Amino acid sequence: NHKSVVFPMDYTLDKAKHTKKELSAIKDVLGTFTTSYAGSASGRCANVENGASLINGTLLYPGDSFSVYSKVAPFTADNGYHLAGSYSNGQTVQTYGGGICQVSTTLYNAVIRAELEITERSAHSMIVSYVEPSMDAAISGEYKDLKFKNSTKYPVYIEGYTDGGIIHFNVL
Repeated sequence: NHKSVVFPMDYTLDKAKHTKKELSAIKDVLGTFTTSYAGSASGRCANVENGASLINGTLLYPGDSFSVYSKVAPFTADNGYHLAGSYSNGQTVQTYGGGICQVSTTLYNAVIRAELEITERSAHSMIVSYVEPSMDAAISGEYKDLKFKNSTKYPVYIEGYTDGGIIHFNVL
């Protein structure tokens, strides 16, 4: 015969910062962009797919800022990256995370179409093949990053995915 003992617990419920009604406003596509990585080596393909999955599902409230580097780093095998080609001082070298710039570039083009505020963007040291010149957004260590801000009055949701050698970003 065991008796249950109930201990009273003091607690307070915090009101949610944002409401279901507020989040239900996320329904319109503000910007979208795709690029192809279909001809890439397997390591680069894996890195593009990993980068898209790390960004997918990001929710930014009005005034929130976003850094691609902060979201996708570190560039290690433990974080899902493979060795692949990347630019360094005018040469192509093998690094973990090679191809992540295609992720940031595709997102950059969706974000500018959504008319969000770009706060930092850098070009590559050489021309890339997956977008026209000056449409790229390089990621390199902490000194080249793509950063932007939700300059709207509503929450913004970022959807990123890959399908059949195409990377897609939608800003809703």
